Amino acid sequence: MSEDSASAARRQATGALEQAIRPARNRSLGDEVYDALARLIGSGELGSGSRLPSEGELCRLFAVSRPVVRKALTQLREDGMIVSRKGAGSFVSARAAGGPRGLEDPEKQLGTMLQALEFRCSIEPDAAYYAAIRRGPRELAGIAAALDDFDRLEHEPARRRVDMAFHRSIAEAARNDHYARALDVIDYDIEIGITLARHLSQLGQEERRTAIFAEHRAIYLGIEAQDPAAAREAMLRHLEYSRVRVTARGEEILRRVRGGD
Repeated sequence: MSEDSASAARRQATGALEQAIRPARNRSLGDEVYDALARLIGSGELGSGSRLPSEGELCRLFAVSRPVVRKALTQLREDGMIVSRKGAGSFVSARAAGGPRGLEDPEKQLGTMLQALEFRCSIEPDAAYYAAIRRGPRELAGIAAALDDFDRLEHEPARRRVDMAFHRSIAEAARNDHYARALDVIDYDIEIGITLARHLSQLGQEERRTAIFAEHRAIYLGIEAQDPAAAREAMLRHLEYSRVRVTARGEEILRRVRGGD
């Protein structure tokens, strides 16, 4: 798409927003912003791949504060309707047509998740390796903060976001922009994984959380000790265990979707 075409598409999306919404006033502001954007996405006014206006522009259009807009965008991300790309903004998900959705084509989604994990197994162990060599005090503190947040937070969607923040902080600590960009490439597939995970049984959730924290901590300790081999091995082991967990979860979902007990 040319720059002129992209600009025209953004102007069209902004025009649609201006026509579709009224300034949010005294009721639940975040819900009103969410509902208006969800309607535009569901109707196709904001089509697949469309870039949403900036947070500042959304604040102006809806006459609300930035925290209200951020709350609505967070909910849209959790519902799989939009994806956010670092430094680029928020975009309508490739599979968001029809508004908030439940589990669609679970077998295909499971395959997508497993492919994303396969890709991550090929890059993230090396990112951990170089993070152990190159990290400074600031990078190590960022990894530690994400690790602590994962252990502290009780809300499952928040933990999933912190999980990704932990992995991204390691990619950034490697001091090679390609590792962080590689995670951006599969950002949408990770969002699919969040949607898929939301449909899982709550049974065993605490056990899974404890296991994931222990795996994360092993990665952190390798990086803290500046032991690249240990960091690489811990990351690979974590991703392999994740693949086992995803497969088991996916099989549970497929069984339920197909009507099994």
